[in-house]
Amino acid sequence: MTTPDRTVFSDEPKDGDSPPRVSSQELEQSPRSLIIQEGEDFTINCSSSKTFYTLGWYRQKNGEGLSSLMMLQKSGEEKSHEKITAKLDEKKQQTSLHITASQPSHSGIYLCAGDTL
Repeated sequence: MTTPDRTVFSDEPKDGDSPPRVSSQELEQSPRSLIIQEGEDFTINCSSSKTFYTLGWYRQKNGEGLSSLMMLQKSGEEKSHEKITAKLDEKKQQTSLHITASQPSHSGIYLCAGDTL
């Protein structure tokens, strides 16, 4: 019997890595962790208590350092790359990251981060 591949997502960095200028008091990510089946879509949201100059998304794959996925600067801005879409809603002080038809290559720890004004 075989089981489908599972992809694990979390917002807790490993090995002391952290994106620049992050304070958990200023940004809240939800869900905090998620396990999905290959092929499923999912969305991670990040809300802030402050206004940021930029809000961005980072990913850390197992055993690797953080890599920047997308940086957003304008309200309503949307960027896409390889089934990953990020959007910024400055009025609501939030950003979202959506992955369509997830693959094992999407597995990792996802973090939102921002630079304050």
